[in-house]
Amino acid sequence: MKPQSHTARIGMAIVAGALALCLASCKKTPDAIGNNLIGASNIIGVGHTDTLPINSHSYIVDSIGTGNVRYGLLGCINDPVFGQTTAGFYTQFRFSSTGQNFGSNPVVDSVVLQLSLMGIYGDTTCWQTVNVYELADTLSSTQSYQGHSEIAVGNIDLANGHQFVPHLSNHTQVIGTDTLTQPIIRIPLGVELGQALVQLDSSVYSQPELFKSSFKGLFVTAAPATQSGAVCSLNLTNNTLTRLQLYYHDAALPEKPMRYDYYITSVENYFNHFEHDYLQGDESFVRQVVEGDTMLGQTRLYVQTMGGIRSRIHFPSLAQWAASFDEQHIVINDAKLVIPASPDDIDTSLFKAPKKLVLTGFKEDGSTYIIPDNFEGDAYFGGTYDSKTQTVSFRISEYIERVILGKEPDFGLSLGIDGGSYNASRWVINGPEAANGQKLRLEITYSIVSE
Repeated sequence: MKPQSHTARIGMAIVAGALALCLASCKKTPDAIGNNLIGASNIIGVGHTDTLPINSHSYIVDSIGTGNVRYGLLGCINDPVFGQTTAGFYTQFRFSSTGQNFGSNPVVDSVVLQLSLMGIYGDTTCWQTVNVYELADTLSSTQSYQGHSEIAVGNIDLANGHQFVPHLSNHTQVIGTDTLTQPIIRIPLGVELGQALVQLDSSVYSQPELFKSSFKGLFVTAAPATQSGAVCSLNLTNNTLTRLQLYYHDAALPEKPMRYDYYITSVENYFNHFEHDYLQGDESFVRQVVEGDTMLGQTRLYVQTMGGIRSRIHFPSLAQWAASFDEQHIVINDAKLVIPASPDDIDTSLFKAPKKLVLTGFKEDGSTYIIPDNFEGDAYFGGTYDSKTQTVSFRISEYIERVILGKEPDFGLSLGIDGGSYNASRWVINGPEAANGQKLRLEITYSIVSE
């Protein structure tokens, strides 16, 4: 077998396509068509296969960067397949005005952490219990925070186990002087936090870094859910909605309530924190993902965000298949990886399929890289969930060709969900040897040309 270069592949694919169209529209015997133009030893053949062997299994992601990502996550979810996952975030705050002076005798009335709610994954009818702790260490702008990173915090739960049911309804809410038309979560905090903030020297409110060294920030997390639960997506840097609000008055003027706000901006350091208890998942999941029985990945695969789970997909006999064409040129016209949902998944009404998956290549050291087809854009590469077919497809023609040519590392592909550091989602996939439903497969359309 002599594989063609990419340029030759494109040219031969055009010829092959034209010839295939001619074959379909003519009544003459296929062997006779074009015999006066192409020598007998150079006949082009067009073939298709979707039966190449695939090795696959799911694995736990070691680490994922979550610093200053798109959304903060908060909540606890009990998944009958994946077990329990808890999400929270660490964050700094910025004062809203320089040189703030609370007066000679300020009295704190209340403190509220208000969060902009963007989405909910899971059961929206379940109560969530939230815990809030003051940071004991300062977040660093030079450190790369991961989903498993932890910062020292105080012992007092400032939220006192506050409970709420998240809602995405957009009904108008009037809170003090604010009229809000977007969904929010409001978490009352202990007045001791407010008292500490109003007692800071006014010079602390002159420079953001001075303030952050005095008030290091908060850790906001959820307690284990007793029901199915959910994880909320939050816009932490929407300063119109997301605020730490301090309500107070001067002791001499109780009839004149005031409010002072603290914000999270893109300049502040914040990161998502995740905890997984996969041992609470179903038996097949635990055996494959936790105990390492990779053979179970032939029938079922898993992907999950929040650090979570990815799946490895490898085509072990690709080179041998290409070599089976002896002394002929092989041209990869199209190669598509088709990833189907498992019909055996549990309660997909709560745990909806992800909108988009991501596919990268493995290097020898286990790290990943962007495969060449990805640079062609989403319209070509794919990755979007098709609700009609309940599949996701990726076009990986260039990757397959380069593996055959020996120009690409042949250590397999890594499949995950888009936005793994800031998106709450999971999916159960049929493996290449699934007992029912569609199978994970590689569909290749190719041309062969004799020398």
